[in-house]
Amino acid sequence: MVYRKSLPLGVKTLLAITLVGLFLLAGCDAQEVQTKWSAEPVKVDGETTEWTSGSTSYFEDLGLQLGLSNDDRNLYVLFRFSNQAWAQAIRMGGVTLWLDNSAKKKKNFGIRYTGGRPLPDSQMMRPPSQGGFQEAMTPEQQQRVSEMEKSLADRITVIDKKNSQETMLRPDGSGGPAASCGSPQGIYTYEFSIPLKRADAFDCGVGAEPGQTISIGFEWGGMDKDRQKMMEGTGGGPSGGMGGGPPGGMGGGPPGGMGGGPPGGGGGRGLGGMQSIEKQELWIKTQLASPAEG
Repeated sequence: MVYRKSLPLGVKTLLAITLVGLFLLAGCDAQEVQTKWSAEPVKVDGETTEWTSGSTSYFEDLGLQLGLSNDDRNLYVLFRFSNQAWAQAIRMGGVTLWLDNSAKKKKNFGIRYTGGRPLPDSQMMRPPSQGGFQEAMTPEQQQRVSEMEKSLADRITVIDKKNSQETMLRPDGSGGPAASCGSPQGIYTYEFSIPLKRADAFDCGVGAEPGQTISIGFEWGGMDKDRQKMMEGTGGGPSGGMGGGPPGGMGGGPPGGMGGGPPGGGGGRGLGGMQSIEKQELWIKTQLASPAEG
């Protein structure tokens, strides 16, 4: 005999509402974030002196602080966190800002910044059991890491998928976009300046103007095929016997309540036993500010 237990009407109604809510949440395009008008150009130096609490948002589930502002020429982005593994991943593989002027989630145009500050010597030379990794390397592996470090000088790559082009630029803004990294208060801080208008000679701008709504996607972590080959050349990876990557999070956070490193981000071992993380992705939607909004 099969017994069937009927749910009360109130429970059925609550369950239906919950399921609808989950369905709508899953279908959301992006989180909305406010952009502030900048009366003066933001100096892209990896510092936070020009960012007020009113121009930043905090994503508690990620442990991530994000700031957006613009003037009539550029979009300025502040990207901060305390997760050391994330900073390591950006130094090795970069963080990509996808910019979609149709306010969707298209990955046709992006700015990738690769670089940042290397791990301090004290971190590099700690025993593997304490998060260091160089002591676990052979001299040949250390040489490969040194060569890779030199090749990872700060750089910007402009990605134009429509035309199947990737163009590498200096991060000083001489080619249009600018990027910089710092660590004020011990928090990994990345700043970007991206032209709003697209030049005829070289497509390196958002293609938007003040008042227009755009979407911005942030993508970092993971590993593409080219970087996988580079990592394998160092003898790292789970089978390489190079254990002991740095911890995934750091204590302390920036002013405004930013706490320790975000949850998750686990993965295998990459270069010299350093921790690799899963791909992280965040999409936001914002309306570019106009002077009248001041």
